[in-house]
Amino acid sequence: MGRNNSISFSFSDYVKNKPFREVLPWIGGDLQTLRDTFVIDFSKSKKNKKIFLPINKILSKKFEYDYLLGFLELPENLDSLRGFVIVTHGLGGSTKRFGLRRISRKLANNGFGVLKLNLRGSGSARYLAKGNYCARCSSDIISAINYFKRFINLEFKDLIKINTLPIYGVGLSLGGTILLNACLDYDGNKGEKLLDGLACVSSPLDLSSCSLCIQKSRNYIYQKWLLHRLKNQLWDGLDDEGKILNNEKLRKKIRALKSIREFDQKFTAPSWGFDSLEDYYVKASPIFRIQNSIKKLPQMLFLHAKDDPWVPYNATLNLREKFIDKFTIFITEKGGHNGFHSINGCWSDEVVKNWFISI
Repeated sequence: MGRNNSISFSFSDYVKNKPFREVLPWIGGDLQTLRDTFVIDFSKSKKNKKIFLPINKILSKKFEYDYLLGFLELPENLDSLRGFVIVTHGLGGSTKRFGLRRISRKLANNGFGVLKLNLRGSGSARYLAKGNYCARCSSDIISAINYFKRFINLEFKDLIKINTLPIYGVGLSLGGTILLNACLDYDGNKGEKLLDGLACVSSPLDLSSCSLCIQKSRNYIYQKWLLHRLKNQLWDGLDDEGKILNNEKLRKKIRALKSIREFDQKFTAPSWGFDSLEDYYVKASPIFRIQNSIKKLPQMLFLHAKDDPWVPYNATLNLREKFIDKFTIFITEKGGHNGFHSINGCWSDEVVKNWFISI
C-alpha cells in the first residue's frame, strides 16, 4: 500500500484496520466485477435536482446548445454540508448505473452534496448533445464544472459566506480517467485547481494496455457486452441527428464493429480530432502526462485491484512507485473491476467517503 504522508492518521488507521476482504458468493475478480449487474436497486434518491450544464460543440469554442445532464442529490441537513462531489460513470454507463447511485447515496448520507453527471451522449442525456464522450473530453468536463461552481455560488451563497465549500470528484472506471485528464488540462488562475480532491476507482491510466486486455479470449463476453452498449449509444445519437435513416453505409459500418479498439479507431478518435487510434490512446492516457503536470493535480486517491479483469493494475502500481509521497494509492489483491464487495457493503465506497472527510 502506498500512502500520502499528509493524510490524517484516522484515515490511515481506518484502511489499515479494515482491509478489503471478499464476501460469498462474490469470490474472484469476475464475480466481484459482475455483482452490481445482478442487483436490483429498489431505493430512491432524495432531493434530486436536475441541472443542465452547457458545453461547447466538440473541438469548438462555439456554443450550439449542447448540454450535459446532472442530478444533484443533497443531504438532509444543509447546515452541516461538508462540500460537493461530482461523480462520473464508466464506459457505456450513465447515472442509472447501480454502483454510481450507491456511492452517491453514501456520500449524500454523510453530508455531501452530490452531482451525478451523465457524460456527453450517455443515458437520459442522449438528446441534449451531439456526439459522444471520450477519455479526454476535458473541454466538456471543465465547462460543466465551471458552470456548477457558479451554480453553487448562487444557490448556496449563504452557506458559502460562512464556510468555503470544497468540490471533489469521484470517477468510476473510465470516469476517473476523464476527470483526471480534465484536471491535467485545466489552466486555472494563479495555480487554481479544477477540483479540491479526486478519487479514481479502477480507472485506466494507460488506454492501450486496457484495450489489449479487454481483447483477451477470456474477456470475450465482457467486450461483446460493452461494445453492444457503445454501439447503441452511437446509433441513438446519429439517429437523433438524422444521419442514420438514409445512410446504409454508415449503418453497416456500425453493425460491423467487432471490438472496442475498432470502435475507438473508426469513431471515437476521429470525432475528437486525434490523428489515429494510437494518437488517441497515448494522448488520452494520464500516465504519460502526470509527471510534467503534477502541480495541476489536487489531492488524489487511487483504488485498484490486482484481479481486475478489465483494467491492468500495472500503471497504477508504477504511479505508486514514482509518486508514493504525492498520492494516496491502495492496490488490493482482490476486488475485481469497480467491485470491492465485502461483508459490510462496498469497501471502496466507504474508503472514498472516509478519505473525503479526512482531507
